[in-house]
Amino acid sequence: MGAPMKLVVALCVLGLFIACALIALIYRRLPGRADRLVAVDALSSCALAACLIAAALSGETAFLDVAIGFALVAFLGTVSWASALAKREEDEK
Repeated sequence: MGAPMKLVVALCVLGLFIACALIALIYRRLPGRADRLVAVDALSSCALAACLIAAALSGETAFLDVAIGFALVAFLGTVSWASALAKREEDEK
């Protein structure tokens, strides 16, 4: 398989993963708050993968800079939401 075909396959798999995560979030297939937080974190990983695929397709290094910045922000957001969720569950006890 050539490089462009591999990128097309990667885009298809990424699209399928995004669709599954969105269906789980929209139709409330996930029972708890922590499960939904993991699904949102998975969607942020998909956005990161989309930036990397865009960089590979276009050859622009700016997409890599965006991916690095987005990864840092997504990580901090996930840690913050997880901390808030843990505190909320602690307060409910």
